[in-house]
Amino acid sequence: MRIAFICGFAWEPKGTVRARAFPLAAELVKRGHQVTIFLVPYDNPNDSSKEEVLEGVRIVNVQVGRVSSLSQAPVLVRRLCNAVERYSADVVHAFKPKGYAGAACSLLSMKGFRSLVLDCDDWEGWGGWNDVKAYPWIVKEYIDRQEKWLIRRVPVVTAASRVLERRAVELRASSNGVFYIPNCGASRKTDMAAGSAPSATRDGAKKSFGLPDGAAIFYGGHFDPADDIMFFCRTAEHAARRVGATIVFVGDGPQLSDVKDFFARREGVIVRFFPRLPYEQFLQLVAASDVAAFPFPDTPIYRAKCSARIVDYMSMGKAIVTTAIGQNSDYIVDGVSGILAPPGDEANFGRELEKLLQDPQLRARLGQNAKERVETMFSWGGAAVDNCLAAYRQLCGS
Repeated sequence: MRIAFICGFAWEPKGTVRARAFPLAAELVKRGHQVTIFLVPYDNPNDSSKEEVLEGVRIVNVQVGRVSSLSQAPVLVRRLCNAVERYSADVVHAFKPKGYAGAACSLLSMKGFRSLVLDCDDWEGWGGWNDVKAYPWIVKEYIDRQEKWLIRRVPVVTAASRVLERRAVELRASSNGVFYIPNCGASRKTDMAAGSAPSATRDGAKKSFGLPDGAAIFYGGHFDPADDIMFFCRTAEHAARRVGATIVFVGDGPQLSDVKDFFARREGVIVRFFPRLPYEQFLQLVAASDVAAFPFPDTPIYRAKCSARIVDYMSMGKAIVTTAIGQNSDYIVDGVSGILAPPGDEANFGRELEKLLQDPQLRARLGQNAKERVETMFSWGGAAVDNCLAAYRQLCGS
């Protein structure tokens, strides 16, 4: 089968291509199919017109200008559609119902192209990210209408979470053509090499990043208001102070300054800030840490979310404390392969975090169980690719 994946952004800095589209494509190639991923690298113009082959998957970046602007959008959508049409795919799988991928999927649908699959890995419109993003109202309205229109119109929808699966069924008034494909563990051995490093290597990684001895709490994110990062700051500050642990932040975003101000007013807490890192360095910093923590707010955004970062932490054998919301409860068995705290309960989250920091044997047990659970239950080469191929067979009638 000849398959085209379309994504409306570059390989980096966003993680959707690396964490979702590419590993699925690589597994399809292993099954004997041809897959090309078409990208619109408006957020990384250095990749403009770049082509390469990774693990048998062809990566094609359409040409973009050096400066991103809305005036470019119609041209880039047309270039993306033209590239896909020249490829003469049996199936076109669009990742995300908004942005350039959503617009291209809409255009192809209106032109009568029926072999379309839409992938949803977030709730984008009203009730989801629209409620917290700073887009103009007219842009939000367009996103919401396009998302709902595509979910109802395309022949097949793939959903990354059970909530998104149910939403697609409700919008379509039928479960026909809706397939569940959660995010899974990385398929590339090099991606998770840091996770299997011996303790000496982890100690070396701590030194290379300038981290002091002792336990380290890892938090990676976009520092977005929707994340309620101050919940984490309050709970982590108390636990780190009592145990003498270091809090490691990685990423950027609108609330980064608020986080820095919070800890600037609190003496005696060791905090290290790192900018958004290339993925390999990100994994090395995760490996250098002892506990990965990320509380989820109890909102539709996070009930629908299928967190690739949680899967990464589990794949690397890290002890995790997060919130019992959405996909987290599918990934993690509480007390066995991680810790699930009740939503909104700062005291409970802090106690669980402190318990992990004080008990190396508990961390090791949870981390090993987490790694084994991802390998056995959430492998791209297992049910995920099987469901994807079932979706394509329904679409193509064979």
